[in-house]
Amino acid sequence: MENKINSLLINAKDSVAVAIEELKEGSAASYKDREEIKEVNIIQNIPIYHKFAIINIKDGDLVYKYGQVIGRATQDIKIGQHIHTHNIVSIREAIEG
Repeated sequence: MENKINSLLINAKDSVAVAIEELKEGSAASYKDREEIKEVNIIQNIPIYHKFAIINIKDGDLVYKYGQVIGRATQDIKIGQHIHTHNIVSIREAIEG
């Protein structure tokens, strides 16, 4: 895997990182977690500025970005998988119905 930073982890509590360039399936995503550079294998194409999982997330688990809950997983999500409206639902949407 490469060491070029191509993703952003906003908060150490986050379960997702954000691609700061388009990431292709089979490539490596590198991001800084505090002072350590971490890498994950991308298993789906990730458009620029979209989220991908940096941990395995189970169906029903809360999803964190900015150190805050941004939604709930609607299916199991693997490390390196694209995260968007097809596999998470906003908690606000669930509350508002």
